[in-house]
Amino acid sequence: MPKQVLIVDDEETLTWSLEKTLSRDREIYQVVVTNDGETALSIIDKQSFDVIVLDIRLPGINGLDLLVKIKQQSPSTKAIIMTAYGSSAIRAKAMAMGSLFYIEKPFEIEDLRGLILKALRQEENKGFKGSMTGLQLPDLIQMNCLSQITTALYVKKDQIQGVIYFEDGQITHAKVGGLEGEDALFTILSWSSGSFKFVGGEKAPHRSITANWEYLLVEGMRKADELQLGLERGEIDDEEIPPIDDQTRMLAKNMSSLDVCKGVAIITPEGEELYRKGPISKDINLHFITQFFLNISEHLGGFAPSPIQKVSFIDQEKLILVYPFRIYILILFFNRSVLSQETISTIERIISRYQIEII
Repeated sequence: MPKQVLIVDDEETLTWSLEKTLSRDREIYQVVVTNDGETALSIIDKQSFDVIVLDIRLPGINGLDLLVKIKQQSPSTKAIIMTAYGSSAIRAKAMAMGSLFYIEKPFEIEDLRGLILKALRQEENKGFKGSMTGLQLPDLIQMNCLSQITTALYVKKDQIQGVIYFEDGQITHAKVGGLEGEDALFTILSWSSGSFKFVGGEKAPHRSITANWEYLLVEGMRKADELQLGLERGEIDDEEIPPIDDQTRMLAKNMSSLDVCKGVAIITPEGEELYRKGPISKDINLHFITQFFLNISEHLGGFAPSPIQKVSFIDQEKLILVYPFRIYILILFFNRSVLSQETISTIERIISRYQIEII
């Protein structure tokens, strides 16, 4: 039985030409065309499609909103985006990683035919689940930039949520955990699975990203590739990819490698737990220790130096050390009440190595 292909574009001469030319493949797929999003929605209410070819810019409902609705009804539907705003480099990378295909106007019909046949052969990709399933983050980011709309993309992985803001076709801000800007965007792009949601019209509280979105996406995917390679080689594990900057991640990794250290936690001043390794949260109350550390100067008045450089908690055979580190709080847990001076020096040398002040 032939597959079903829907083509949506407001240029009637283009859709007429596509329908006539592609009809020669009628034994493989059948083509249905329409010139606006509302009509397309009424068509997909009555039948399902294996591939949808659509322009991002449509009168009335735009191509992005239309694709969201189509994916809600049929997550396995492949999509080919027709756009005059694409880039050959970013399209090639997207086609290698995601479930969307891109073709830039003006194009040869034979090129579109090749994409349709390729999409029909492609197995369903794994991806993020949300308003649309079967998509990768690069797909979602490109759709928002190409559609040039203002929106916020909330992405969640396990218990961690990040957000990417878009305005007029550019990425303006990103935030996850204690990170903002490009570091936050690259961290979110390193996630290989999760869930997401769009909040249309939501603007960023401020602008932290000025680079072009195509550069950001290529650089973010390059970093994600390097991270994935490290995971495959066993050089790092998934726990070592928290929403923190590279210096803090390396600090946590070095602390965790110390034989005497049985637990490491990175906490924000707001009490959000960004990183944890070992049984630290089972043995101690991280929230209490964080609040105590933040308020110790107030409690002790003139007896405490400001700012506090270190706090120690000793309870029989347990030792907890708390340090300020960059914009975070570092908590270390030990199954002994006393550490050698050499171990203390090693800990503080590691902290000093990565303690780069954030302006």
